[in-house]
Amino acid sequence: MSQNTPKQWFNLEERFFNDIDNQLLDKLRNEMSSEKTAQEIMRLTGISDEKLAAEIVATNVSVETLAAFRLVPLIAVAWADDRMEDNERYTIQLAAEKAGIASESASMELIRAWIERRPPAELLQTWCDYARALAASLAGEHRKTLQQEINQQVSAVAHASGGVLGFGSVSSSEQAVIDQVNEALS
Repeated sequence: MSQNTPKQWFNLEERFFNDIDNQLLDKLRNEMSSEKTAQEIMRLTGISDEKLAAEIVATNVSVETLAAFRLVPLIAVAWADDRMEDNERYTIQLAAEKAGIASESASMELIRAWIERRPPAELLQTWCDYARALAASLAGEHRKTLQQEINQQVSAVAHASGGVLGFGSVSSSEQAVIDQVNEALS
């Protein structure tokens, strides 16, 4: 049996601490990446609850996915009456800008296409399936916050088309879409 020399012990110790340092550095990078992603989600989606954004990041939802996630219900509500009013169009574009979607991006081109031509009904159903999965993975208070924020946006689109003196401005078909959106997030 050979005895370990001080140099061998030093090498073992150095490797051990290098492994620990690398693990800690990886953990720090992941935490910084998660924090940056949470801030990006907040900036792009308008979510103001930091804990909610961090919990969404923990579910491995990308910023791009969440930006699309947030706009599908708005598009569906606007098309609920089989036409897109100018005020609804403007409200959706405003929401997209607030979400940080650049005017020259592919995402904005897709939104413009959805504004001009009604997307297939399967899009809202796919969104609802995705929303149920995301909502199920969020804590109750965060799920409620997300539901409230999305509900405010879809309600703004529904009310954008007007009505008489603000009465009856949400049609029954728009309300049906809003109810479907809320049910998916419950």
